[in-house]
Amino acid sequence: MIEYYFQDQLRWSFGFENPNKAAALIASLLPLLWIVAQTAWRIKRPALRWPLAALGAGAICAGWWLLFMTFSRGGIMAAVAGFLYIGWRERHVLFARDNRARQAVMLATVLGIAVLFAGTNAAERSTQWVTTREGSVENRFELWRGGLQMIAQIPQGVGQGKSGSAYMQWFQPLESKARYRTLVNSYLTFAAEQGLGVFALALLGAAMLWRWSDVSNTGWMGAIMIGARGSLVAFAVAGFFSTTMEEWMLWIVPAVCGFALLLGVMRHHKRRAIGTTALVAAIISLACCAGLYAVGWIAATRQPVKISCCGEEVRIEPEGGAHGRDFVFSVDETVMGEDFGKLLRRLAIDRIATVHVNGSMQSQNQVFVATGETASRLSSEKQGLSLVLIAPARIETSDAREILKNAKSVTLLLPSFDDDGRVSFWKEAAGETGIKPLQLEGVGSQVESAWDELVKKL
Repeated sequence: MIEYYFQDQLRWSFGFENPNKAAALIASLLPLLWIVAQTAWRIKRPALRWPLAALGAGAICAGWWLLFMTFSRGGIMAAVAGFLYIGWRERHVLFARDNRARQAVMLATVLGIAVLFAGTNAAERSTQWVTTREGSVENRFELWRGGLQMIAQIPQGVGQGKSGSAYMQWFQPLESKARYRTLVNSYLTFAAEQGLGVFALALLGAAMLWRWSDVSNTGWMGAIMIGARGSLVAFAVAGFFSTTMEEWMLWIVPAVCGFALLLGVMRHHKRRAIGTTALVAAIISLACCAGLYAVGWIAATRQPVKISCCGEEVRIEPEGGAHGRDFVFSVDETVMGEDFGKLLRRLAIDRIATVHVNGSMQSQNQVFVATGETASRLSSEKQGLSLVLIAPARIETSDAREILKNAKSVTLLLPSFDDDGRVSFWKEAAGETGIKPLQLEGVGSQVESAWDELVKKL
């Protein structure tokens, strides 16, 4: 397991793969702990009420201390959001004039949390990005902008677990080398992977539960519902700053809270009309999705290329056209490298060509580009067309001759180092068909480092 540090202090992760997930769990539990602690004030005997109130305040401070030891800024903001919601809903109790004792305990608890915040250096990490340029924050903004573009340009979704790789290939700035598995935001990751339609349905369900459960329960049931909603607020805010919602264990607390909300609705004699609730929830869901799409579309219009996706096929189209050139690439990563998408985007950004990746030939004017092992997939369907072969792997000799002989035109690009015999093989096949191969200087079978030279020969 990877260990995370802030300066020389270990960030506690409590068994999770990173501290942000641990922080999301603690943040969602703290509002429930606060509600439990408030039960002390329902006890009429002072001899029991005051010790229990002090114990509850201490437990809350201990919970915040554990949260601070994760050094998770998102987790801290999530817990603050949950407590602000509870404070707003309980303001008539907390700020009542005849409630001085409870207010004193509350003030002492807040001061204790503040002291812990400063003493654990969590305050320094939480404010560090304001005074110092920090890659963790700046990269998030760049990543989220790319995620919004992805949602707008590929609204049907890129597929489960593919948001990070899709971003790096098609939306990450060409000069950036940061690696991502997700979009480091639970909502953007879900919307980008599953599509705006599925995301809208998920938002609809969440909004319906929230709206339907907003009833005026009193007594212990009302306190439970307020605590449950505060916990859900904290969980929702934590998901904004990291991909915490992919961890199934973190959904246990929200599931319990959701059940508590439904139970509260069932016990309340004045329930919201389900039709009205569904209508309002649908408006909220559509508004959120429209907002995401609009922001992503605006961000995409400022980019030099347009990205579209249909299944496994990706189309990269330069703004203003590409002077009639149209390449269909069949990619072998062992030849083009793991960042092949950035190489192909450069063709479109420089307006050299429109690029189709893993697509099929749609026109005789297109050029089919096979790389590495994908040369073995060339069949009679590709014959009679213009071909570019980039460091193609060895195939059957008769197939190689047939491909070179029957193509309308062939550009054969071979490495200068013959790592596995492919260079000599294709030179021999090219010699028998009268084709002169072009050599890429200084590279073996992986041609990424010679891309600028390669582009000039296309």
